[in-house]
Amino acid sequence: MNVKNIICSIFILFLLNFTVKADVFNRQDVSTITIHNILGYDFQKSLIIKITADSIFIPHGFCNDKECPVDGQDIEYLGHHDIFKFVPEEYLIRSNYINPMSYDGMGTTKLEICIVDGRCHSWNYGESDDKEMILFYDKLKQIRTGKSEYQFHPKMTSPMPKVIFDKKNLKSINLYQLIAYPFHEVLLYTITADSITEYPSKICHLINGELECEVKSKSIQYRDKYNIFKAFPTLFLSGSNFIDLREYGGGDNNFFALFKIEGCFTDGHCNIWDFYDVNRNIDDFFYRYHDDITNRYNDDDTKEFLSKITQLYYDTLKSNTKN
Repeated sequence: MNVKNIICSIFILFLLNFTVKADVFNRQDVSTITIHNILGYDFQKSLIIKITADSIFIPHGFCNDKECPVDGQDIEYLGHHDIFKFVPEEYLIRSNYINPMSYDGMGTTKLEICIVDGRCHSWNYGESDDKEMILFYDKLKQIRTGKSEYQFHPKMTSPMPKVIFDKKNLKSINLYQLIAYPFHEVLLYTITADSITEYPSKICHLINGELECEVKSKSIQYRDKYNIFKAFPTLFLSGSNFIDLREYGGGDNNFFALFKIEGCFTDGHCNIWDFYDVNRNIDDFFYRYHDDITNRYNDDDTKEFLSKITQLYYDTLKSNTKN
């Protein structure tokens, strides 16, 4: 073998060695650890926690043994920790993530380890017999439940001024049905001062891991004979109070009738509220749902407003079924 061939062989071995180690991470280069839920009809992900070198981001704050606080605001905590040094060596070497869409599973929890240059390794979050992984998961669990020895403090932000909107500036009301957690919304109606637009009904199914939707009818516009627009309640002018119940087990496969009301104003701002029926049945939907309205809202104008929307939904649903 001549000198030229020897040099080429050494160069090739060097490249192979570099390629093999290209995805091997060092713990000191870890920039973020994130955990996502991969759930629902279309397997979209929702963030559970994101940990950086000096912060922890949790959408709804720390959870205790019984419940998680739900205030509708994302929360960031600042502090220092050494959890990156507990990342298992196997997680630094490779990815081993199985997407539930590949086998039509019910869902999974995704753990992602990323380093400063943007590369990431992904794994399915779960139990393990490996001592390194047991220790790592225990550290993560302590952080997620607010029981960690690490000291995190809420990031202080200036409170937003509370704006109460004037009803005369109300421009439109949109009603959405919430289907297939997370974040698949179907716009049913847009209501203005002098009209209601009923949009095409959309039925969606998961086929071979992809969400396919079928439109059933054309848009229809007609007068607001229910006077829904005029009945918009004072409570809904005070701000938004939307809790997506799909996050707590509702909404999949339409077992719950979940709706989002969006009241939009002339300045472009919209307030959003939720309402739902836990015992939906097409034949007696209105009567069952009316009881639920009574239980959730105490003021008469809000109950009257929601009753009108429910009546609209019930009437058009029966009409579409009959036609």
